[in-house]
Amino acid sequence: MAKHPSIDSYVDDKIAKDEFEKSLDDGLVYIGHKLMVPNKGDYFVLPSYKGRYALVNTGESYLMLSNVCSHRQALLLEGKGNVKSINCRLHCWGFELNGKLKLTPLFKEPVKNADLESFELKEWNGLLFKTRLPDFDLESLGLSEYINFEGYEFAGSSIEQYSFNWKVFMEIYLENYHVFSMHPGLKKYVTAADLEWKTGEDYSVQKVGLGKSIQTGNTESYTLWQQEIIKHFEPNLPRYGAIWSLIYPNIMIEHYPNIIAISTVHPLGARQCLNQVEFYYPSQLYKEKPQYFEAMQKAYAETAVEDNDACMLLQKGREALHSRGDEKYGPIEDFLEKGVEEFYKFLAK
Repeated sequence: MAKHPSIDSYVDDKIAKDEFEKSLDDGLVYIGHKLMVPNKGDYFVLPSYKGRYALVNTGESYLMLSNVCSHRQALLLEGKGNVKSINCRLHCWGFELNGKLKLTPLFKEPVKNADLESFELKEWNGLLFKTRLPDFDLESLGLSEYINFEGYEFAGSSIEQYSFNWKVFMEIYLENYHVFSMHPGLKKYVTAADLEWKTGEDYSVQKVGLGKSIQTGNTESYTLWQQEIIKHFEPNLPRYGAIWSLIYPNIMIEHYPNIIAISTVHPLGARQCLNQVEFYYPSQLYKEKPQYFEAMQKAYAETAVEDNDACMLLQKGREALHSRGDEKYGPIEDFLEKGVEEFYKFLAK
């Protein structure tokens, strides 16, 4: 039986901060995908770091680079784009793509120790990590055809801020129990009970079967999405409607037919978090059938709203317990909620 996180950790900022930092000691730190910066000189300012760092393709490596000038601390880059070098608009200090200082106008003596802080990133299937790489063998897990970015492109990202603890997001993501009650559209698109689990030290994976009768949907958004799938794949419909993978502590890789999404949840204190989602689509199909991806986005957004409702129920319940100093935990269903138990084991470790 896994040890449940303390109720305090959902409400107390210091406990929540310590818990997440410790989870990173054993977990992995994802920065971005190389498709976000495919060409030399491409950069992408990382919104989850509040602009503090940017992902940069130097042509020789991928770096997580400080986005704050080492002179007077002005912000250097915004959004995404391509540059030959990095220049500060405020006082025209210049830096190479690798962060090396190269220009200090009007300074009579060479300036020392003013290169931009940088971290060379490690690559796993196109995903770039700051620390180690995941122990996650796609081939042996039957995922190599699904988590495969060949021929794909980065199609954009979104970021949402939520009023609940980051663990709550993980708990909802890692169980299929609530699908029956909280997701009218999703529960017909997939068969929640047709579930295959794979778990390891660094990950858990849920493969969820496509719905048995997707010709009509329970909601308008899912009806459109299901119709696009039928038009594209019939008569050979996909085996899985969704594959939801988690790399501990907070990196989700989601596969839907012809779509890969990567999302990371970041705590903002005990009672708030933000979720950054990146979408990757097959380049040719994206150009030929934009309606396919528009339909998926609408269904995805519908489920995200419903998940927010589910998460708020958990957060409010834990806060109600905390207000009375109560530590109360219920049982974990060993099949539909298996991912939650594995997540708790990771946190306890």
